[in-house]
Amino acid sequence: MFEGSKIAKKYKLKECECPGGKMTRFVEPCLLFFLSQQPSYGYELMDKLDRFGFQKSKPDPAMVYRTLRSLEKEKCVISKWDTKSAGPAKRTYDLTPKGLALLHAWADGIGLRKQALEKFLKLYKGRFKGKK
Repeated sequence: MFEGSKIAKKYKLKECECPGGKMTRFVEPCLLFFLSQQPSYGYELMDKLDRFGFQKSKPDPAMVYRTLRSLEKEKCVISKWDTKSAGPAKRTYDLTPKGLALLHAWADGIGLRKQALEKFLKLYKGRFKGKK
């Protein structure tokens, strides 16, 4: 997401060096959100991640599948093999009630972080207005 962005070019940065600059943890709520809409399989979920800002650096497929397996271990998603569709068998994932509760918790946490980030940006812009 960061490499090659306008911000990276403006400040001549090759990669994000700031804490929290990588969005790997953000994959979990995104996957939960997509599964709240309908059951899906891994590669289809990966294709949808660009809706949340993963266009430049799509998450590693292994990381997405590790996240799905972890969510399944925690009983937040369930999976089953779909052998009826055309092509090779696909593992289809579905959200459980516990997974829906986790999605809601993520949304609450993101809302709190958003408020903190907005406060930071307001103070930052006030401090550096016209000085960058």
